[in-house]
Amino acid sequence: MRPGMRAVRRELKLARRDLREGRFDRSMALMTAFAALVSGWEAYAQHLRGAFSHWLMWTPVWLTPPTVLAGLGGVVRPRIAQRLLPLLAAATLADGVVGFVFHVRGIQRLPGGFKLGQYNVVIGPPIFAPLLMCTVGVLGLLAGVLRRERLTPRRWDIALADRLLDSAATAHADQTGTRGVTVRLAHGQFQRTMALLTAFFAVLAGGEAYFEHLRGSFNRRVMWTPVWLAPPMAAACVSAMFSRRAARSVLPFASAVTFLDGMLGFVLHVQGIQRMPGGFRNLQFNFTMGPPLFAPLLFSSVGLLGFIAALIRRDGER
Repeated sequence: MRPGMRAVRRELKLARRDLREGRFDRSMALMTAFAALVSGWEAYAQHLRGAFSHWLMWTPVWLTPPTVLAGLGGVVRPRIAQRLLPLLAAATLADGVVGFVFHVRGIQRLPGGFKLGQYNVVIGPPIFAPLLMCTVGVLGLLAGVLRRERLTPRRWDIALADRLLDSAATAHADQTGTRGVTVRLAHGQFQRTMALLTAFFAVLAGGEAYFEHLRGSFNRRVMWTPVWLAPPMAAACVSAMFSRRAARSVLPFASAVTFLDGMLGFVLHVQGIQRMPGGFRNLQFNFTMGPPLFAPLLFSSVGLLGFIAALIRRDGER
């Protein structure tokens, strides 16, 4: 094997080891910043369509800049990741739940309310969009309890690295005990919990894709793909909760397909905006009234959550 390939394999094995040991707070903080930027933009575009008729429609937009900055800051400074980012993540979680309640009320107040459920859910405020924003809160809270990623020298021998990481994990467990939820999270022992959360967000993402694409009358067959993929992705997550083999084989495959479908959707949404009158020269109108630009990336984030669930350890695993 070539030296370059050996180095890549060594780095990938160390990265996987760090994930299993819960040492990926930098990566999680960076993912939080990205998810906050994506969901914040979508909230701005959707609420601009509604002319910000209620002051609470501004709250997800206001929360976006500090959450993005805290996520980026958490990559550099652990204190930001452990103290400031979880506070903003908790605020985002609460804001998502409040937004869901107001979106349900908005649909209920349309003529016919839920008696005309399918029509009003399609033309009314996107019912599941606020709950999808809660992914930002989940990622941020996890970043606050995970342990620090180490900048590992390339020359480290894998066996030596494994022994050092094992001894460090054992020492930490001896000092703090392994029963606490925080300790299990910090050591990457929450596979079942992560799989359950991923299944929940997969159902939400699939449901939101269905209603948004129903608004577009499913005029292209590819618009059905997130609707088709959401149930098997959720099923893969549920099976991973009960089967270690499913977590190692089925869940990574389902996560990869989900991630790639979200990326494909993003490209197609960009293409859809470009084909509107004025294209990118009429940005504000087309971004607001066209296909939601970053919504498919929220579907990709479900795939990323699935990857994390597949790589970390099971609850209570040594």
